[in-house]
Order: sequence, then C-alpha cells, then structure tokens
Amino acid sequence: MKTIIGFVSGVIVCGIILLILISALPIRAQTDGSDNTSDNFSLMELLPDIEKIYSEALLSPLNDAKDKIYDDDIARYYDRLLERAELDRVEP
Repeated sequence: MKTIIGFVSGVIVCGIILLILISALPIRAQTDGSDNTSDNFSLMELLPDIEKIYSEALLSPLNDAKDKIYDDDIARYYDRLLERAELDRVEP
C-alpha cells in the first residue's frame, strides 16, 4: 500500500514540476518581426570544419605511405588503388 501511495504521489509531483517548467519556458515567445541575426553570430562560426579534419586524418597516412614508395611499378599500383577507392582527392 505504501508503494502505491508513493508511486501516485511521485507521479503527481513530477506532473506539477512538468507543468511549472512548461509554463516557465519561453517556447511561445513572440518576436517583433525584425531580423536581428546580423548582430548575433552563429555557432557554425565557432565549430571547426569536421569534414575537412576527417578527410585530412584519413588521407595523410596514405599520402605519407605513397611518398615512401620508391619502386615505380608499386607506386603506379598504389596510385591506381587510391583512385579506385576514390581516396586520391579531397572534397572541397
């Protein structure tokens, strides 16, 4: 019986807290219609270019390995292998 009373009272307390949070959040805030985005900078300006970092991290060991190949036949094979795997170019 104590468990049921505790559960019901917990649900009621959590419901009241949820209602308070929903009414306090500015979800339904009205805007004045002006576009003030020029004053604020976006988070995209702060984030690094993750795609460029990923491609450089992927390709730099392959290019280092290509520089250490001295046999011409193996170097041509390695170049063709990178072309077939489309790992020889960097996306802009």
